Amino acid sequence: MVIGFAAPIAMPLPNFYHHIHRTLHQQAEQVLLVWPGGASAGHSTSYTGHDLGLRIAAYQHLLRGQGVQSGQPVLLALPVGAELICGLLAIMSLGAVPVLPPAGTSAVGLLKLLKLLRRNGVGAALVPSKGARRYGWLARGLGLRLFGAPKNVGTNELLLPQAVPATQPALVSHSSGSTGQAKAIRRSHAVLTAQHQVLKQVFPPWQGQRDFPLFPNILLHNLSVGAVSVLPDVPWGQLAKLEPARVVQQLQATQVETLTGNVFYFAALCGHLEQHPTPLPHVRALGVGGSPVPESLLQRLRSCFADAEVYVIYGSSEAEPIAVRAAATAPNPRGGYCVGPVQAGLSCRLQPLGAVELPNGSKYPVGEVCVQGAHVAAEPGAWLHTGDFGYFDAQNQLWLTGRQGNEAIHLGVQHYQVEHVLHMQAGVERAAARATAAGFDIYYQGTASEAAVRAALAQHFPAGLCNRVLPRRHLPVDRRHLSKILYDQLR
Repeated sequence: MVIGFAAPIAMPLPNFYHHIHRTLHQQAEQVLLVWPGGASAGHSTSYTGHDLGLRIAAYQHLLRGQGVQSGQPVLLALPVGAELICGLLAIMSLGAVPVLPPAGTSAVGLLKLLKLLRRNGVGAALVPSKGARRYGWLARGLGLRLFGAPKNVGTNELLLPQAVPATQPALVSHSSGSTGQAKAIRRSHAVLTAQHQVLKQVFPPWQGQRDFPLFPNILLHNLSVGAVSVLPDVPWGQLAKLEPARVVQQLQATQVETLTGNVFYFAALCGHLEQHPTPLPHVRALGVGGSPVPESLLQRLRSCFADAEVYVIYGSSEAEPIAVRAAATAPNPRGGYCVGPVQAGLSCRLQPLGAVELPNGSKYPVGEVCVQGAHVAAEPGAWLHTGDFGYFDAQNQLWLTGRQGNEAIHLGVQHYQVEHVLHMQAGVERAAARATAAGFDIYYQGTASEAAVRAALAQHFPAGLCNRVLPRRHLPVDRRHLSKILYDQLR
């Protein structure tokens, strides 16, 4: 079967899908996506540009036949997999707006989901074909049209991307909700394209690159530059069920060269590799982010992936990346989390809060990190308030010291500084310092004794800063990254 490709136009359209359409056309016979089978380790399905084009075309013609219009938001309620990616790209290509539900959304959260749909003006959803037949009548009563995924690939021509205003949302996703409820993130075609361009500059791709992306935005970026995306054998949306042995086996079998992921994911891989040393010389670079990255984890990564460069990537869904740091050196964790210099092209300012004081007597103004620039999803002329607090050191490197909702400064110290020091202590798996009126209450997870934790605190911080020290079996974390502390749920 040969798919009919509409040849890409010479000049880019203000539709992010244009970059992907070009890749599908130019690399039609090359594998672009490898998706794990899930049922048993070692099984996966490979998709060439031609394969993806066929499936995207099927969704395009389904949606066009259902009257989907440019600018119309469409909820993606397909199971995570290649079908979800193709459905998303088809919606985007037609100039409509794909809307991803928040991480962890389930039938239990149906009421919240319906409220979300109303807030975003969503009146249509792309769902599995059985779901459309079974629940279509009920959805119509709630003002929602269900489009069942096409069963057959067919021989439809892959349509050219629809021109759209550059400021129109290209994708609506949701934050992790670590400081409250998850909020909708609307990235325009211009912002998504700018984020893609920045990633190309910071991490230049090479021909035939095999990447192992945990973050969905990296998958879209890879399709834009023609890199091969080998998806980790991880239950998407259920990261807690990660089986590191399966992922390491997949790394060996697929010979991937670059990996991106979050703290929980890489800590799990390191835990397995430390118990079962496995040479992985083909891995050239690692990028870790999603939440503050402890120096202890970076040390473990450099040991487990001895031939790889390790990078800390700081950003948010609205601004990816904000800063990038090569983790070749180990800054003092007492200063907070060092994320490196702010990315060129971004304007960054600190909304003043106070000052932090380091043991050597250095004082630095600290405030909420606010950014503005082409790859920032914010209203025109507005600053994005990240919810992170930090300072710039004498070398103009950004250090993170606190998070919104827990940002109080005591004796020149914010909570991230306390937590980062504790993360370096043996037997501390996770730590949280919650600000009170008189200092910090310390919560920690792991095998360390309370006496050992108090000794570490006394060594690095002023007397009277930390009050109660409370061991806990588990600390509450967000459902998306499993590493951002939910401070309001500490008990």
